Amino acid sequence: MRGPRYLLRNFTALSVKEHLRSQVEDAGSEAELTPNEVALVRFAAAHAARLQELADKPKADYAQGS
Repeated sequence: MRGPRYLLRNFTALSVKEHLRSQVEDAGSEAELTPNEVALVRFAAAHAARLQELADKPKADYAQGS
């Protein structure tokens, strides 16, 4: 069973993903990123390979906490 910290992290990640998705889709309008959003996007771009490895990790590995 996962605790409240996991649920909060999962909710936050989903919220950020949806917000950035909407900014990308609204790119032709007045869409802008805040300085913290820019830092997040740059971090993700710079670490894309390692983040992809984490994303591709089998779900069973997450349940074991490794």
